[in-house]
Amino acid sequence: MTFGSAGMFALLVPAIMAAIANGEDDMLRAMLVFAFIGVFLTVVILASISGGRESSDRAFRYLSLVATWLTVCFLAALSFMVLADIGFSAALFEAVSALTTSGGSVLDRENAPLSLLFWRTSLEWYGGFLTLSSIVLVLAPAGFGGLQSRAGSLLVDKPEAGLYSLTAYGSLMAQYGLVTMAILLGLVLFGVAPLDAVMLGMIASATGGFVPFVGGIEAQIGDGAMTVLGMGLCLGTLSIFWRRALLRRPGRIFQNSLETKIVALAISLVSVVYAARIVAVTGNETAPEIFNSLEEGFFAAASLVATSGMESRPGVIALLPNIVVLAIIFVGGGVYSTSGGVKIFRIGAMWIYAIAELNRLIYPNSVARMRFGEATVDTASIQAIWSYFIIAVLIIGAGSVLISLTGTNFEAAIIMAVSLFSNAGPVYEALRPVSAVSDVGWPLYSSLPGAVTYLIGAIIMFIGRLEVLVVFAVFNIRYWYYR
Repeated sequence: MTFGSAGMFALLVPAIMAAIANGEDDMLRAMLVFAFIGVFLTVVILASISGGRESSDRAFRYLSLVATWLTVCFLAALSFMVLADIGFSAALFEAVSALTTSGGSVLDRENAPLSLLFWRTSLEWYGGFLTLSSIVLVLAPAGFGGLQSRAGSLLVDKPEAGLYSLTAYGSLMAQYGLVTMAILLGLVLFGVAPLDAVMLGMIASATGGFVPFVGGIEAQIGDGAMTVLGMGLCLGTLSIFWRRALLRRPGRIFQNSLETKIVALAISLVSVVYAARIVAVTGNETAPEIFNSLEEGFFAAASLVATSGMESRPGVIALLPNIVVLAIIFVGGGVYSTSGGVKIFRIGAMWIYAIAELNRLIYPNSVARMRFGEATVDTASIQAIWSYFIIAVLIIGAGSVLISLTGTNFEAAIIMAVSLFSNAGPVYEALRPVSAVSDVGWPLYSSLPGAVTYLIGAIIMFIGRLEVLVVFAVFNIRYWYYR
C-alpha cells in the first residue's frame, strides 16, 4: 500500500516540471503542496513498517492488494479535488477511471492546464503498471478467474513472496517502460510534438482511453503516427510474457501462443469491417482513400480489442452496431495485459470445455486432454472461469439497473456499465447518439446525474479491474468474523 502510494507521488515530479515549463504558477504551487504532503506521509509510514515481515498468507495478500488500490484511488481523488477544483464524487470517478485505465473523464480538457492533463495521463500509465503487478504477483498465483498459477513463478522463484520482491517489480517496469519508450519514439519520428508523444505513449502502453486534447486523434497527429499508436495498443493488449518471448525469440512470434493468434485475427477482421464501413459512409473509393480507411479501421479495431476506446475522429466507433462494439470490449484482449474485459483466454477455455462436454455425450468413456494453447483447462480452472463470468454478468446487470435508477436512459445505462466494467470508458460517449443533443437520458461523464452515479461508476470500474472475485473475497465479512 505504501509502495503503491509512493510510486504515484513520484509521478508528480514530471507533472511539476510540466507546470514550470508552461508557466502555470497556481498549478505548480498546488502540486508542490500535494507532493510535500505525500512525501511526508510515505516516509513516516515506511519508517514505521521497516523491518516487518516480507511474506504473508494468501488472505493478507488479497487484503493488501485491495487496500493498495483503495488508498491510491483515494489519494488520487484528493489530488483532483485540489488541482481540478471539482467535487469529491467527480474526483473519485476521475481517479478510479485513471488508475483502472478506463479513460472516461469529467475534466474540461479544452481549458485544463497542460500540467493537469499530464498528471491525469501519468496516473493512467501508473494504473497500467499497478494492473500488471496485481495480476502477475497476486491474482495469477492464486488462480483467480482461472488464471494460470505459474505466471508469478516466471518472474520470481517464490510467487507467494512476489508482492514484496523488488526484482519482480523491476522486471515488470523494465518491460512496461520499454514498450512505452518504443511507442513514444515512433510517434516522435512521425512528427508528433514531444510532450504529446510522451502522453500518448503512456496512454497506449497502458491501453487507456484518455485523450489529452479535444477532438479525435486524427486532428492532432498524422496518419503514420496514428498507425504507430494503434500498434502500441496492440502490444498493450498482449500478454507481457508473450512480449518477453518476442524479445528473446522473435522468429517464433506465434508459436504456442493461441491467444496471440486470436487477438491478431480479431484485430485484422474488425479492421477490415471498419474500413468497409468508412468507405461506405464517405462514398470515396479511390485507392488513397481506401488505404486511409484501412489505417483508420486498424486504429479503431486495435482500440476496441485493447479496451481503450480512443477514436481517430468522433463517430468512427459508432459505425458498427452497439451490440457488436459492446461484445468486443466485453471479451477484451489477452490475459496478463492491461486490457480489460473477460479476456480471450477465458472465452476460449469455456468453448473448449463445452466442446469436450458435447463429445462426452457421444463417447461417455472418452478422455479429452483440454488445452488452450499452452494452458491446461482442467475442472478447477473452468469452475473458476465460470464463476468469474457469471459474477461479471451479474455486476453489469446490477450496475445497469442502478445507473438507470438515477435518471439515465436504460440503453445508455447498459452501455455505460459494460464500458466501465471492461475499462473502456470512452466507448460510452462514442456510442452516444448524435440526436442526444442534451444531457437528459444520455449524459456525458462530466454531467452525470448526481454523486451516486459517479460512485456506482467508480465501483464498477474498480471491480472490473480487480478481476471481480478478489473484491468479493476481501469483503467476505463472514470469513473475517470467524478468522
